[in-house]
Amino acid sequence: MANYVYEAIDSKGKKIKGKVVAEDEQDAVRQLKDKNLYVVEINQDNLLNKEIDVKFLNKVKAKDLAVFCKQVATLLQSGLNILTCLNVIKNQIPNKKLKKAVETLTEDVERGTAVSTSMKKFPNVFPEILVNMVEAGEVGGSLDSSFDKMAIQFEKEMKLKQKITNALMYPAIVILVALAVLNLLLVFVVPTFVGMFNDLGVELPATTRFILNTSTFMQNNWLILLVLLVFIIILLNYYIKTPSGDIAFSKLKLKMPIIGQISLFSSIARFTRTLSTLIGAGVPLVTAIETTKKLLNNAYIESKFEGVVEQVRGGEGLSRPIGALEIFPELVPVMIKTGEESGTLEEMLSKLADLYENEVENMVTRLTAVFEPIMIVFLALIVGFMLASIILPMFKLYGNMNL
Repeated sequence: MANYVYEAIDSKGKKIKGKVVAEDEQDAVRQLKDKNLYVVEINQDNLLNKEIDVKFLNKVKAKDLAVFCKQVATLLQSGLNILTCLNVIKNQIPNKKLKKAVETLTEDVERGTAVSTSMKKFPNVFPEILVNMVEAGEVGGSLDSSFDKMAIQFEKEMKLKQKITNALMYPAIVILVALAVLNLLLVFVVPTFVGMFNDLGVELPATTRFILNTSTFMQNNWLILLVLLVFIIILLNYYIKTPSGDIAFSKLKLKMPIIGQISLFSSIARFTRTLSTLIGAGVPLVTAIETTKKLLNNAYIESKFEGVVEQVRGGEGLSRPIGALEIFPELVPVMIKTGEESGTLEEMLSKLADLYENEVENMVTRLTAVFEPIMIVFLALIVGFMLASIILPMFKLYGNMNL
């Protein structure tokens, strides 16, 4: 017998967590099903398989959802019904969390539950945009089209995120390496010259004294500095997770040179792409905006969108509230207004998404190209300054010996 930690949904749709003693995992699942619980996640209770593994190592990514939606769309377009599609796909899903959710979807659909209704039980697996798209497809009889559009949506989202991550990865690694090398020089290399300079009694230049004093300070206080750094990181991380801290950090991010513009343009691309997809599936505009504003990936912009939703709900068009935000470039409300007046809002939003996705890609490419020589010069200046500070007293000592 073994203990199993589980996460499940009860008959009222409430998520619950607990433990169950069973002979194996299948026995544990059977016991939970007998209690009318739908298993979302179950793992043996041991040190190597904790909840942190469920949340982080087994997270459902955009790539997993893109593949899932593409498979469902392809099978539906082949003439199969949704239940057969889910039965075929559920054993081919590599992501454990998504696989268990799809298994529950299959059971619910077999009992006559709508796919979108069952998906709502798993907010950590199926995003709201996917649920809304599936619901619209069920109502309009175009479920295959909804899944196909979502596959494209997740693929584009994944590619955009990868480009930004790859662009920022290089500068981050270079900065970390530079800081590590600088600390090694100050703690281990520079101190070897301190005793020599003291024994010779040579008068040291101001730059050399600064380097030596910094090295001595680092040697004597490295533990305090390390603890202080960890404390500051934890404090900042806690503050950013609060609503006010998240908004403040998001606003600061938008004001940063280059990075701020990349963040803004990626939010615009995500907003317009998602809104275009939802409107094209027949989702009401207010519902589409409410869903889309949660995907902007910027808490400051999301907070401003509360007013946009209220104005659109009151009968206002989308272009005017968007323009009143004074966050997006002027082109965004202008093209939205054109789409509203011509009845081609979906098309205009799609064009905006293409435009700003290309802008983000170009800016990321330029950032990478510009950052590399800047970092090389920066590292050369630091190393050159430290070498000069050590070599200058030697030249001065050599000159005094010749005299």
